[in-house]
Amino acid sequence: MGWVVLFPGQGTQKVGMTREWWENYRRETEEILGKASEICGIDLLQLTLEGPEEELNLTFNAQPAILATSLLIWQIWRREFSPVVDAVAGHSLGEYSALCAAESIDFEEAVFLVRKRGELMQEAVPPGEGAMVAVLGLAQNKVENVVEEFSSKGKVEIANINSSSEIVLSLSRSLLPQVIDRLKEEGSRKVVELKVSAPFHSSFMEEAAEKFSSLVRGIEIKPPRYRYVSNVTAEYVSQPEEIRNLLVKQMLSPVRWKEVMDALYHYESRHIWEMGPGTVLSKLFSREYPDVEVKNISSWDEVRKEGQEEKKDGL
Repeated sequence: MGWVVLFPGQGTQKVGMTREWWENYRRETEEILGKASEICGIDLLQLTLEGPEEELNLTFNAQPAILATSLLIWQIWRREFSPVVDAVAGHSLGEYSALCAAESIDFEEAVFLVRKRGELMQEAVPPGEGAMVAVLGLAQNKVENVVEEFSSKGKVEIANINSSSEIVLSLSRSLLPQVIDRLKEEGSRKVVELKVSAPFHSSFMEEAAEKFSSLVRGIEIKPPRYRYVSNVTAEYVSQPEEIRNLLVKQMLSPVRWKEVMDALYHYESRHIWEMGPGTVLSKLFSREYPDVEVKNISSWDEVRKEGQEEKKDGL
């Protein structure tokens, strides 16, 4: 069996995330970030190197910046180690990185899509009307009960099922204090409001998804080179039209990441790489399935370390 490669989503961005790559692989970094910058009309390399953080964190900047950085790392990793890849998956925005890696969507078109996706998501809800919270240490059925309890009072929906112990809700800000208190009463270990610009993966995004649909219809999607698992269905998908429809539906639907991990595990995937800034997905997989070998590459030091280990093992 080969490796499964996971690509992270929004929230993993940080100022300086391309510095080590720019210092050690300047030509590749400037080429990939340069292409993305031309499409977005903003210097993403400078933004990822120097900030300002507030500008990088804007949804329509963060999404193409993470995608370009993830695919830069993917390109370098493949060239350095020539790995055998069995499957790819990505968390929310990371699906676009996964589809690019699988040669299903062209890089330039993916950058265009995620830039527009970010703009539409940013504009979907007036500032201050929506919120997202991460619910830690509470069983899914109990979270669902709280959602049902408050559904008649306003919008509150499950947006991400990240693991057995982490679920994210999108909700009306007016309900935030009551919902947090209720979740804690039910036994949640911690409820954390997320620093996001809008309540994603929920019906709040209906207008954004409708507009995004016409953009997705205008790009070419090919059958993925590797097995690809959808966030919406948590199943392997290979048909271009199905992928197209699911990318639109993903804006409105919960990210079923726990089930994505389950699908990969039951396919007997025991070797996982996270490819991109941060270590969120590798930590989630390690906690869910401790018997799986999980690695991540988010810095040049990790590439160098991996190369030293391969030499030591005689590979």
